[in-house]
Amino acid sequence: MKKHVYLLPIMLLCSMIVTAQVQFGFKGGLHYTNAKAVSKDGEDLNVIGGGGIHLGTQMKVSFDKNVYFVPQLQYAYKNFTVEYNNTDTASIKMKMHYLEIPLLLEYDLIKENRGFFFQFGPSLSVALAGNETITGKTGGTQDSPIKYAFNAYGRMEANLVANAGYQFNRFMQFSVGYAHGLGSIVDGDSGPQITPRMVTASLHYWPTKRKN
Repeated sequence: MKKHVYLLPIMLLCSMIVTAQVQFGFKGGLHYTNAKAVSKDGEDLNVIGGGGIHLGTQMKVSFDKNVYFVPQLQYAYKNFTVEYNNTDTASIKMKMHYLEIPLLLEYDLIKENRGFFFQFGPSLSVALAGNETITGKTGGTQDSPIKYAFNAYGRMEANLVANAGYQFNRFMQFSVGYAHGLGSIVDGDSGPQITPRMVTASLHYWPTKRKN
């Protein structure tokens, strides 16, 4: 009986996807990542942002007229540098590889395959790997893999995402967006609190036909 109860939401979701109009597509683009960083003593730290890329797939499920559910699955490379003031470390540059899962609601004004659209929703990111370059006050550097553990860097990252875009024809869209981190990527109290923020520019390609 319990197994049937657990399976019911999955069956309902599958039924909605089967009966609804569904499009499958691809996306890719560039982004700029910065962060809000605060030392464990409460001091604001300077952060130098860095560029990156994202590539992935997307699906559009029609819920109502002009309203869609748009889940995405994408790889993202992010990097930025945190500068320190009162330690032996001058800066730490972080380069990280993520698997991101945005779950977005879309409202569009598209008619005859042209028009604006707007997306909003949460995104969950899982760190796949990373590297940090530590620069000392004397100028020496040390490269090492990022350690993911309690009281170190966390693998999970949550964001709120807002996008606005324009569809040019049946296949192509362009969007710009902003992702605001909901928590620090450093677990525990042993290090600074670092909350990433990201600005994005993306191209979307939909090979399947949309019905207006």
